[in-house]
Amino acid sequence: MATALQVEIPDHATFADKATADAMVAKAIALRPLLQAEAAAGEKQRSPTKAVEQALFENRILCAMLPKRLGGVGLSFTDFCRMQIEIAKGDPSISWVVQIINGTSWVTSLAPDSVQDAVFGDGPTTVCGAYNPPGKARKVDGGWIINGAWPYTSGSRQSKWAQQGVVLEGYDGPVVPGISMCYIPFSDLTITDSWFVTGMQGTGSDTSVAKDVFIPEGQMVLMDERAGQIDRTKRHFGAPSDVLPVVPVVRTTGIAQLIGAVEAMLEIVRAEAATKPVLTTIIGPRVKSGAYMRDLGEAAAAIDTAKLILFHLVGDFDRVGLTDGALTLEEKARHRAQCAQMIKLIHSASESLMFLAGSSAFSLDKPISRYWKDVSMGLRHIQNIPTIGYEIYGRNIAGGDMISPPGAY
Repeated sequence: MATALQVEIPDHATFADKATADAMVAKAIALRPLLQAEAAAGEKQRSPTKAVEQALFENRILCAMLPKRLGGVGLSFTDFCRMQIEIAKGDPSISWVVQIINGTSWVTSLAPDSVQDAVFGDGPTTVCGAYNPPGKARKVDGGWIINGAWPYTSGSRQSKWAQQGVVLEGYDGPVVPGISMCYIPFSDLTITDSWFVTGMQGTGSDTSVAKDVFIPEGQMVLMDERAGQIDRTKRHFGAPSDVLPVVPVVRTTGIAQLIGAVEAMLEIVRAEAATKPVLTTIIGPRVKSGAYMRDLGEAAAAIDTAKLILFHLVGDFDRVGLTDGALTLEEKARHRAQCAQMIKLIHSASESLMFLAGSSAFSLDKPISRYWKDVSMGLRHIQNIPTIGYEIYGRNIAGGDMISPPGAY
């Protein structure tokens, strides 16, 4: 009797299994007390503390999204978001660093073989970087000379490599389609202490500077062959995440940390409701106030709705990766608008929770004030601006002229 032919799928061609994923989420939960205890010190020094940095490396948090074929954990996008939500409950600044390093390292895993050989030749490593304003690249024999200064390089002190945006010397055109990516060891860069901001202070998002740095030819990805282009002829190919588009994935997974942070705010407000009075009234504890309970319920529902959207979108990414599929331009436009919807929900919830917490919540010694500042800043990242996302989707469904290159949304 004939039996069905069983085809064994290579381990690297799948995401991490459930046991591995659940273990990573458990590690994130276990780290919460440490992250909370170190958050004030990290904010003061404006970068992760050594204790937190060590914990992130020891628990493989910084290579969680890197494909298994490169020695990473290989979490699915759903499981990465589950982990990130828990990290953010400990300290949103640390979750930002985790997002940037994982996201940039994953983008590097989509680059040509020469880049992957250079960056991951000795095993999994950490990559971060920035692309705007771009630096300059000048062609020389065997490679390129790079000059530039890139602000907002989150995670620079925890990264071994920088992925930096550059334009070629003499280039004169729109910045977005003109940016190429070069890969530089951080040992060849200088970090300028420039991160003086209101929120996300603990991310170490300082300025990385290159002055006449030489890189070999194989460490440059020109704009017409940029990282993210699907090339099935590469030696380094075959993980589910290898077929996903860069911008939607990085934008969507980045919202997970904002959801986690505002969930932590909700926990604080909910815990205080049974004991804190409604001042200037005779109501007593806030749990006896219909107005407080109504607003608390609305904030919680907004967070729940944002999570529903998040896991729907990253579920789409996992499906595409596991079925070797693709997202259409229409789906990318819809994703952009749904990300905008999440941002609106998170913003609404965070502001409502601060009203419920009261003016004392803005004291610098109150953890909720740090969550609120970090969320407020993270919401304003250029990829999160809701009006742009809504306009792109509106133009797409109405057949209007696009305001952004398709690869940028």
